[in-house]
Amino acid sequence: MPKPLGHFKILDLSRILAGPFATQLLADFGAEVLKIEPPTGDPTRGWGPPFEQGESAYFRCANRGKRTQRMDLRDRGDREYLTGLIQTSDVLVENFLPDAAEDLGFTWERLHELYPKLILASIRGFASDVAASRRPGYDFIIQAESGWMSITGEPGGRPMKIGVALVDVLAALYAANGIQAALLHRERTGEAMHVEVPLMEAALAGLVNVGAATLMTGQAPERLGNAHAQIVPYQTFPCSDGEAAIGVGSDRQFEVLALWAGIDLEAEPGWRANQGRVRDRERLVAVLDRHFRQRTVKETIAFCDANAIPASQVRTVDDVLFRQAGQIHHLIQTLYDETAGKMVPVLATPVLFNDERACSDLPPARWME
Repeated sequence: MPKPLGHFKILDLSRILAGPFATQLLADFGAEVLKIEPPTGDPTRGWGPPFEQGESAYFRCANRGKRTQRMDLRDRGDREYLTGLIQTSDVLVENFLPDAAEDLGFTWERLHELYPKLILASIRGFASDVAASRRPGYDFIIQAESGWMSITGEPGGRPMKIGVALVDVLAALYAANGIQAALLHRERTGEAMHVEVPLMEAALAGLVNVGAATLMTGQAPERLGNAHAQIVPYQTFPCSDGEAAIGVGSDRQFEVLALWAGIDLEAEPGWRANQGRVRDRERLVAVLDRHFRQRTVKETIAFCDANAIPASQVRTVDDVLFRQAGQIHHLIQTLYDETAGKMVPVLATPVLFNDERACSDLPPARWME
């Protein structure tokens, strides 16, 4: 596999998900990554079940492609050894709390003074230039703090978190992108940079159209369940034997769907345009709901596919990973785990280089007592 970052060394002092997921991405792109873990290990090694031969799914999802070493950063001997590692690294990635980073000497000012060519990447709960800078930030807390929960869930229901730690994943992608930009900048100018990614700001940036609409109107968005705030119909519908997700992205697509559903657009001319459909959301959705309840998921998807209307049945995770592999994705890769003596399945990075998915050959490092 091509290794675009094969000449870079990354020193990963991060824990949990955002930092490790960022460095895993860099490892998939070919970088040499050394993960430094505390004497008790990255906390996610114990986050389970499930476990497989002592390895947690949580640790496995974010730590392939790395070598790992235990180190007590408050031990003088370990600190001296770490100094040697820093001197030969291109990037240091950390997600310490600000007070801990200062106590350990991992501030940008200190590191840049000692290692002027070193790029520092810091992942924080909140940005260093805001009043909340010293607050810790877990994905779950940031989902609450950022407003994500307020727009997730059924109308009238309780606010809900998203089913995965998506704030951490977003922050990881921003961090990996920022690190690569800093590496390009250093190669062009010789100047190292400090890359900082606050979870809170990654979440706010991830609000995309919802954030833009709130800035535009000054109004708090409502929870809409599986519906879309600005497009109708764009939601799930119950069929006679399951649920279908239908995303009508153009007025032409709706005209075709309306014909199938028996909707008279001469009587409802406002529904020809999305603006009118959003205005009359409740009335229109009620008509479509009655139609789809009389159809099976299979015939609904068949009609939509035949007419280029984006649609899918609502699948379970095991269905899409196991039974749809090779049909709608090729993301599962298997890596040989020499310590366990077996192949382990992982989800590769969804980037293809010359038609090959980016995925390091190294499985997540087992924790050997």
